[in-house]
Amino acid sequence: MLSKLYWDMDVEPEQLYRMLYGKIDGIGQIKRTDLYARLLATYDWYTLLKLVPAENLKHALSDQVIKRIYPKGLKDRFIYAREVLSK
Repeated sequence: MLSKLYWDMDVEPEQLYRMLYGKIDGIGQIKRTDLYARLLATYDWYTLLKLVPAENLKHALSDQVIKRIYPKGLKDRFIYAREVLSK
């Protein structure tokens, strides 16, 4: 599933996995924030919960990531999810 996110680039799925789990900060010009933004824009909530480690979910729903998501309705859903999870 991770390799589908970067169909337009030559990126090793193993490297994406390592970045997702915090073992590396980036791959070339791709940073973890970029990976999270693509994940949020591509997959449904339940798939995200399976892919993103629980300890990284807070970073995946950070303002830095969410501000990169379009359309606005999708961005609003993740802001709401972050608020619910923070309670």
